Amino acid sequence: MAALVGTSAGRRLKRVLTYGAAVLVLVVTAFPLYGIILTSIQTEPDIRSVDVAFIPTYIETEHYQRIFDEASGIPVAESMVNSLVVALATAFLTVAIAVPAAYALHRMSVPGRRIILGGFAAIYILPTLLFVLPLFIAVVQLGLYDTYIGLVLPYVAFTLPFMVWIMGSFVRAIPVEVEEMARIDGAGLRQLMFRIIIPLLRPGIFAGLLLGFILAWVEFLTPLLFTSDLSILTVTLGLFRSTMDIAIGQLAAATVITALPVILITAIFQRNISEVVTAGVER
Repeated sequence: MAALVGTSAGRRLKRVLTYGAAVLVLVVTAFPLYGIILTSIQTEPDIRSVDVAFIPTYIETEHYQRIFDEASGIPVAESMVNSLVVALATAFLTVAIAVPAAYALHRMSVPGRRIILGGFAAIYILPTLLFVLPLFIAVVQLGLYDTYIGLVLPYVAFTLPFMVWIMGSFVRAIPVEVEEMARIDGAGLRQLMFRIIIPLLRPGIFAGLLLGFILAWVEFLTPLLFTSDLSILTVTLGLFRSTMDIAIGQLAAATVITALPVILITAIFQRNISEVVTAGVER
């Protein structure tokens, strides 16, 4: 009886510690976001006041109105459109290349397959700056600097290795017997891909599109180096800082606008994104 009580108490203690740790992580990660939202709905004098109020007593939308005002001189609306176009193009192009590449590397006899997969993994170990300069030179020489294509190509180059690795996990989850039966029925490679493989990979493809969009949407270094007149939202945030002062409220409002798509996608499609992130570990 005492052993039973001890086991039950141990389980309760473990549960309390688990939920306590989860709450602590939630507070630590969510508090900065809450602070930015709170800053964006307060007036500038209250923002700069030494008396910090963590519970808002009013909601002021002036900062949100100003960042979309053409008189501000900061192209937030234009940057949102450009970021949306680049992120969508990156997501679709990356997945379109990653699916057949992952299938070839995991189902076909490709010379140097292990070396290629190892090279993909090494890309995330080495510093990103090692790859930025060669890509920058190539983009400039091709006359694609400060264009949609010149920005999407580096995005795809950085995202593709990770996406191939993820899609490879989903490809390995497909039973080989399914493909063998399709080949026995006379299906060619094209029919096999479009009628068997791609439909079975649909959950992974959808989640890959979401993850590709997020990775492109939050990218900062690439648009900073590969664009000048083509405004991208993450780079535009820096324009709220002048040589004399920082428009804190407007910067906070623009930051909220930038983070909002990522927050919504993550909240709505959390299960799909988690499946992609953990695919390489579980499969």
